[in-house]
Amino acid sequence: MKKFIAEFIGSTFLIATILGTNLLAVSINGDSSAGHLAHALSIGSILAVMIIIFGPISGGHFNPAVTISFLAKGDINVSQCIQYIIAQSLGAILGAILANTMYGYDLISISSVTRSGGGILLGELIATFGLVLLIHLTLKFKEEAVPYAVGLFIFAAVSFTSSTAFANPAVSLGRIFSSAPASIAISSAIIFIVVQIIAGLIAFYVARFLLEKEN
Repeated sequence: MKKFIAEFIGSTFLIATILGTNLLAVSINGDSSAGHLAHALSIGSILAVMIIIFGPISGGHFNPAVTISFLAKGDINVSQCIQYIIAQSLGAILGAILANTMYGYDLISISSVTRSGGGILLGELIATFGLVLLIHLTLKFKEEAVPYAVGLFIFAAVSFTSSTAFANPAVSLGRIFSSAPASIAISSAIIFIVVQIIAGLIAFYVARFLLEKEN
């Protein structure tokens, strides 16, 4: 139960930060470059903080693609994986509701923001692949640096990828329930989620290959 709660709270803060900073930036400056920079920095920062706080309890996944990679690794079983994903998904939906409420939007709005095209999906694949690869390699070589490595990578990935680095199926789900510019339509979210899970698994197997001892 403690792990479920940790993943739920961390995911709630993550999506509330993603949508909240986006809505704040739009309300102050419109969709400006300064607003995007603050948005990216806020996401990286909240991820680092949540991993520091909840990592000792649940591992600090907050991301089904990460959780599924640890299932593939054998660190968690199927039942634990399902519980984590449920917690992450519910937390993401609550985070969207909280962001909507804070900025005076409808409690639940269904996004109509379509995100499609090969370039955007490639950006999402790159972001998720890089995130999951980074986590597994950093855990091996410098475990205490994981929160900072994840935060810095996401800060960079939000800034350089064409998809703005959702890199997280729970984030894709949560963003459906908002009308913020950073939201995503259901049809696009489904494709994003598939790409994210595949990219995460590829990243895990690449990490495992890199960490295997050569004969």
